[in-house]
Amino acid sequence: MKKTTKRARPRGRTAALVLLAAGIAGCASVETKKPGPQEGFFPPPPDEPRLQFLMAVTSDKDVPGLRKGLTAALLGDAPTRQLVRPRGVGVHDGVIYVADGRLGAIVRIDLPGKRFDLFAEGLGNPLGLDIDDEGRLFVADAGRSQVVAYDTETGAVLKGYGNPDELRPTDVAVLGDRLYVTDAKDHEIEVFDKETGRKVGTLGGEGAEPGKFKYPVAIYAAPDGNLYVTDSMNFRVQKLTPEGEPLASFGKLGDWTGSFTRPKGVAVDEEGLVHVLDAGFENAQIFLPDGQPATFYGGYGNFAGHMYLPFEITIDRSLLGYFKHRISPKLKPKYLVLVTNQSGPHKLNIYVFGDPAGEGAGREGKGS
Repeated sequence: MKKTTKRARPRGRTAALVLLAAGIAGCASVETKKPGPQEGFFPPPPDEPRLQFLMAVTSDKDVPGLRKGLTAALLGDAPTRQLVRPRGVGVHDGVIYVADGRLGAIVRIDLPGKRFDLFAEGLGNPLGLDIDDEGRLFVADAGRSQVVAYDTETGAVLKGYGNPDELRPTDVAVLGDRLYVTDAKDHEIEVFDKETGRKVGTLGGEGAEPGKFKYPVAIYAAPDGNLYVTDSMNFRVQKLTPEGEPLASFGKLGDWTGSFTRPKGVAVDEEGLVHVLDAGFENAQIFLPDGQPATFYGGYGNFAGHMYLPFEITIDRSLLGYFKHRISPKLKPKYLVLVTNQSGPHKLNIYVFGDPAGEGAGREGKGS
């Protein structure tokens, strides 16, 4: 199949990207279209859908079944709580945690438990976050110039990582017994022992060579045990070993398929598909494991699933059951994708990614 490249317009009005491989889609023609305002499927027709927009959460009013209590119902003394400027997002045991830079707090959203509340307050400028298997929440707080660890069960502060005079953290990823922290001050990744808090090494440094960075903004520990880093001012995503050895790189400055203008969050699924947000295009591009662009979702406009200054992205399977009645029969669901938007009416977008459900569609995913 011949690959077609079309120039992407500013603010997310990108042309539909060509689906490049079996398991992503066949050789469909490429059209410059937006998804219908009520449809919420991506990519738009005539290509088969791979993602469906399920819902947006901006305030406690968006949590189905949430009750504020009898006193609040009678007296109206419980103000609406809402996301204001969300950044990092993570999920643990079906509960969503969102770092809000304007609130200086972590917002906890429990859709099955019908809860929307502030989990951790008093942060300076929380950006990225990650959660380990034991339920410890790690928050990159640029205002405090540290990574702060919390217990998600009790809300207690467990530990601080990094010297405030030396670190400007933008994101954090947990991999084994290590924390990997993107540092915009020194254009590197600082590595900490998760248990002791001791700094045990650095990766990268300023530069454009493989393994070097210019304002790294996001980091993700992939299921294959490698790290993916959004190298924002080099306009690329780099794949590294935990020791910092560069394995691959893709992207460049531009407004066409496979390029970036303001790359932000990154997430990787078990099959090696790489989701990358771009706050300039206001969408997410999906790349194949070899770095070739596959498809996109989101975009600028007034339609279901649009994005507005997207910042962070994560993948989750724990909430698939909760959304089973919302998922279209057009898809065989594999996992959810959660995206934070720093502005606009929808602050947290939730999508489902899957295989087309038609005859001859790809295999079931592990999260199905």
